[in-house]
Amino acid sequence: MGKKSKKKHNTSSSTSRQTEPSNWKIVAVVAIIFSMGLLAKVIFFQGQAPMSRGEIYEVTSAPPSTGALDEQVRLVASNFSCACEGCGELPLVECTCDMPRGAVEEKEFIRNKLKEKLSVDQVIQLVDKKYGYRKT
Repeated sequence: MGKKSKKKHNTSSSTSRQTEPSNWKIVAVVAIIFSMGLLAKVIFFQGQAPMSRGEIYEVTSAPPSTGALDEQVRLVASNFSCACEGCGELPLVECTCDMPRGAVEEKEFIRNKLKEKLSVDQVIQLVDKKYGYRKT
């Protein structure tokens, strides 16, 4: 009569396969993380050009101080009265009239000339030529 063959069940090898991650699972996880990074880049940085080396230096360089510029405008304006002839020739430093040839226009002229890197004395001479009303 025949021998009965016993089938051996190798339980140790089947459990080891279930606990070890396979290569395709690792690749899938890495691909998902990479895809999420690309999606975030597209959503949050859409339309922004990459910065060049020159732009980095422009961003980190300090802009001219507005306080210093305002102080220079006041220094130049303290030499003049308002040229609009409608406000009673108030000191230019105090006047805020918006009339033609008024304080707003004169102070903007002064500010622009100072931004052009002209000295305070040069700007005083230019304002005197253009508007007059210099205090003596």
